[in-house]
Amino acid sequence: MARTEIGKYLAIDTRVCGGRLIFKGSRIMVSDAIELSQVGYTPEQIAAQYNNIITPEAVEEALRFVRQGLLKEVKAEEKVAA
Repeated sequence: MARTEIGKYLAIDTRVCGGRLIFKGSRIMVSDAIELSQVGYTPEQIAAQYNNIITPEAVEEALRFVRQGLLKEVKAEEKVAA
């Protein structure tokens, strides 16, 4: 699998960000936007955090998919040296 597009604004591309869910046309991971949303940022504020490389509509789509249970984006667990 090289690239799978999800909705209008989201994609998974095995060649970008290790195959994590991103916003199309960027290397911005959806998990980062979701994390900002969880601490109270609005879609407009999230887009502004990324210099409007992504749009509030793209953030809203990602959040809508998460709320509907269509996406579950979690951060990769950190590896700890033994």
